[in-house]
Amino acid sequence: MRADELKMISIVQHFPDDRIDNISQITREEIERSGVKFQKGSRIAITAGSRGISNIATIIKAIVDHVRSQGAYPFIIPAMGSHGGATAQGQRKVLEHYGITEETMGVPIVSSMDVVSIPSD
Repeated sequence: MRADELKMISIVQHFPDDRIDNISQITREEIERSGVKFQKGSRIAITAGSRGISNIATIIKAIVDHVRSQGAYPFIIPAMGSHGGATAQGQRKVLEHYGITEETMGVPIVSSMDVVSIPSD
């Protein structure tokens, strides 16, 4: 078959529009729907990773705000293995790249590679 004998047809592909317009609001609603409550005065660790979650800074900030609204004291810890060179400072830099800093979140970021040995029985 020659190229001038080929029949061509136009194809239109439609991609679903699954975006969330108000990420902060939906995040808060999902936390409330889960029924999770935070004890007033308790310290709550919020993990932040490096696996390409869209809008992660917005999501983490909404979680921080929700935890704080219940009278708890949130803080952020990096939740990644070798990213950032597997160093505490490197992992802070990864979070910074995603817009997650102590300034933008309004809470401390506790990044440490310290290890605690748990005795086995």
